[in-house]
Amino acid sequence: MDLRKLEIFLAVAKQQSFSRAGEQLHMAQPAVSIAIKKLEEEFGVTLIERQNRQIRLTKEGRQTQQLAEELLLKAKLLSQSISDMGDLTRGEIAISCPSMVATYLLPSVLTRFLAAYPGLTAEVTQAGTSLIEQQLLREEIELGVITIGEHSDELELTALIDEQVILLVNQKHRWAGQKKLQISQLDSAAMVLYENDYYIRRAFDKLCQKHQVYPDIRMQTNFLPLINEMVKSGLGATIGLSVMAQQEQQLVPIALEPKIGLRMAVAKKKNRVISKANQTLLAWLASHGLTLDK
Repeated sequence: MDLRKLEIFLAVAKQQSFSRAGEQLHMAQPAVSIAIKKLEEEFGVTLIERQNRQIRLTKEGRQTQQLAEELLLKAKLLSQSISDMGDLTRGEIAISCPSMVATYLLPSVLTRFLAAYPGLTAEVTQAGTSLIEQQLLREEIELGVITIGEHSDELELTALIDEQVILLVNQKHRWAGQKKLQISQLDSAAMVLYENDYYIRRAFDKLCQKHQVYPDIRMQTNFLPLINEMVKSGLGATIGLSVMAQQEQQLVPIALEPKIGLRMAVAKKKNRVISKANQTLLAWLASHGLTLDK
């Protein structure tokens, strides 16, 4: 359907005249008549009755007038919306990330980014890094935070974080006064951990297996607030990043030996076209040389 013919039809209906519609549209009257005739042929109905140089909309014409006004308004709104997204006056970024990143690291980054682009909004969903990678490869999401090192070659990365995993205990724990612990000291120790769809848990399990250490895992959950509360209440120790201790005053950080490195990045599938808003987020992160702990 040619929207221009609908515009011409509406002009004729409003002006009640082919010649006046032509003047309004800067068209010759014959061109206006031809456009209306072609529209009637396309629809298979008569839209305008012509009698003694006067015109009158038929029943079908009146119905078409109402529908055409609605359609052209929607087309105008669509065009404006796309234009707005193109110049980033409107739009939404969408990113999926693990709960620790979403809770402790992402807020400061998104605050700065959204302040730089006040027309944008953000949607953040939570999942483990394994699931996020699968969703990226299946093109169910555009952006997701994953762990560097285990990722597929089909993904391109914008680096975010390079830290060491630490042990976290409450202030009354017997280890609270120590600065460093050997992994062997965790044998039979009560712990509250993420489930194994999180990289941080898998890396911890590998280190324990290597050194034949068997912690007493009292709880497994991906619900970070629950982990924090269980550690604070004394159920056991957990593992995480130093930012957790910085923001949770009742948690005490302890370095682990051997070290467990954690490098994470925002990933997208290679050669996939993503939204302008998400492209801008990636470019902004890269240009600022960000790590999420800054």
